[in-house]
Amino acid sequence: MPGLNGVLLSSLSGLRAAQTGLNTASQNIANANTPGYVRTETVLSPRTQLGEGGGVEVTAIRRAANRFLAAAMYTSEASRGAATVRADLLSRAQQSFGDPAGETSIFAGLDDFWSTLSQVGLDPSSSLRRGEAVGALQSLFSEVQRIGQSIQALALEADERIADGVAEAQNLIERIASLNGEIRLNTRVGADASGAENAQSALIDQLAALMDVRVTPQADGGVQVRTTGGALLVGVEAAQLRYVPGADAFSTPGTIRFNEQVGTQSNLEPMLLGGELRGLIDVRDHDLANLAEALGGFSAALADALNQVHNDNASSPPLAQLTGRQTGLIGTDDVGFTGKAIVGVADQDGVLRQRLTIDFDALTITAESPAATFNFTATVAGFATALNNALAAATPSGGASFSDGVLEMNVGGGGGLVIQQDSADPSSRSGRGFSHFFGLNDIASRPSPLFFESGVEPGDLHGLGAGGEITYQVRDAAGRFIADRTISIAGPLVGGTWSDLVSELNAVNTGLGQYGAFSMDSATGRITFAANPAFKVQLVSDTTERGATGVSFTALNGLSRNATAGRALDIGVSSFLTADSSKLAIGRPSLSVAIGAQLIEAGDNRGSTALAAARDIVRSFPTAGALPAQSATLATYASRLGGEAGRLSADAERAEKGAVAVATAAGDRRAQVEGVTLDDELMRMTIYQNAYAASARVVQAATDMLDILLSLGYR
Repeated sequence: MPGLNGVLLSSLSGLRAAQTGLNTASQNIANANTPGYVRTETVLSPRTQLGEGGGVEVTAIRRAANRFLAAAMYTSEASRGAATVRADLLSRAQQSFGDPAGETSIFAGLDDFWSTLSQVGLDPSSSLRRGEAVGALQSLFSEVQRIGQSIQALALEADERIADGVAEAQNLIERIASLNGEIRLNTRVGADASGAENAQSALIDQLAALMDVRVTPQADGGVQVRTTGGALLVGVEAAQLRYVPGADAFSTPGTIRFNEQVGTQSNLEPMLLGGELRGLIDVRDHDLANLAEALGGFSAALADALNQVHNDNASSPPLAQLTGRQTGLIGTDDVGFTGKAIVGVADQDGVLRQRLTIDFDALTITAESPAATFNFTATVAGFATALNNALAAATPSGGASFSDGVLEMNVGGGGGLVIQQDSADPSSRSGRGFSHFFGLNDIASRPSPLFFESGVEPGDLHGLGAGGEITYQVRDAAGRFIADRTISIAGPLVGGTWSDLVSELNAVNTGLGQYGAFSMDSATGRITFAANPAFKVQLVSDTTERGATGVSFTALNGLSRNATAGRALDIGVSSFLTADSSKLAIGRPSLSVAIGAQLIEAGDNRGSTALAAARDIVRSFPTAGALPAQSATLATYASRLGGEAGRLSADAERAEKGAVAVATAAGDRRAQVEGVTLDDELMRMTIYQNAYAASARVVQAATDMLDILLSLGYR
């Protein structure tokens, strides 16, 4: 009965094929709402026996995956991931500035301060008005500090999220690699690998949101996963990623290490072109860093403008002690001033008792009552000694000292000091007058230098203590590690000049000469660094200290983010004003009066008027992070700072909306091809059910035929 056997075998194969098809359709229906699930299809082919039909066989159960649509979705997901994190962080940064029209924003605080100054001008004798002005300025600086801290906190958050993202990516990579082994085994033995492939596809979808990926199917089953930049994440084995977040906002950020175990110390970041990790790196290193620099620049510009006016003003009665700011200078520095400054010594009634004319060009201090001349050498220490002698001669307990970067002047007997510029030949060191440069009557201050035009000369001793080190890390334009360079204050460099230090910094083999150039501005004394466009140079650490000032090389010259962006974090109203607001200098004395004449009066409001007028004076602002160099008023500069924060946030939001729209469209198109349609699956189930029933009827017919033949005695 060979023919009957063939019929039975053929119908049985039909039963098995229909059963497999029903199982496949049932699985698709059960996972219709499972994210990332790709429907499976049963592939059938005819069987033949000795050239005759022998039924049907299941040759494969395959996923309806479309690698090209998947690749489009991976790309769009990476763009969406980067745009989303950037929009989130920049939106929160912009919110920290507050509503420009609100009553609690930095802009409202600035307007409130100008308003209180106007009120002081209307009633200059009121201690209440002066207290309100000092309080308004402190509130403004507190708001600047809050915004600065908020931006730094966002940068730290981005850094922490990078670490979390790397850990998550590592987990996904390992699971994808593990499923590769399962898929290859199932493929090798002819088993259904679609379940493992679906699980792997879902993991790749998650990885694509973290970093841009490129997936290549392998002939023996499984996939190979690379970043768009070429880094192999999943091959025979899983790549090993590691990232250690920074200790604080101003520490040099680490890099995402790639396969350290093989000794390559590779940096994955240049090979990341999209995804959440790329977005977090960019917003941390560029957007937030630039906003922080701009805020630091604004706070310094505001403080410096107010200090310039306040140092020309005087309180009534004048202050008996003037303590300057931290300049970062040491006694051996060239005195560096040109022109003349005038110091008036007044009694407790504001009457001028002595006038000292400092002629920096002639290196003399001339006293009038009694007449005397005090010569000084062309060093800061020499000048301080002569000034001390002149003040001591003017009043028994008067004097001056310069120590650890700070100049201090004082008089006794209830008197006070007033300092002004000579109207015909004003003093100047790197663009600032004598009292302004030393900060002898500053309204605002910070513990370290507020500006970086120190006025030092190339021939001045650099004054950096032996053993200090400046360490830089060099990478190429793609971010790959090139070298570490450490410049140590040792050997011949100890006791050297600024020219010597610049030469050492620019040394080809031991410094940064191959990667850029340090240069010293002869007009301001500031040292700057211009990197070769082919390299990225980052400061890692600076342990130097100039004398006993506590000021490092990079802090003196504004070569670190801590020195520039950090100005927004520790700026505030000078402590002598917060302790006693009556010392607010709102008068504008005239040192041209005769000895014995009234120098300052309690009702003088010209100083407060000058402070208020500082708002509308057009001045030059250097480049500060997100803000380019420009000429503007303080009010305009503040509005542009807020506008830049808003622009960055708005641009990021628009980019996010575009990226989300593209990713949604790519996902929808992929789902149309790879997803489950219930109507189609129900139709397939009907077809397979009918095929199963037809095969069963064939079996039944063959059975009936066999029974008839047996009853007829067929053997």
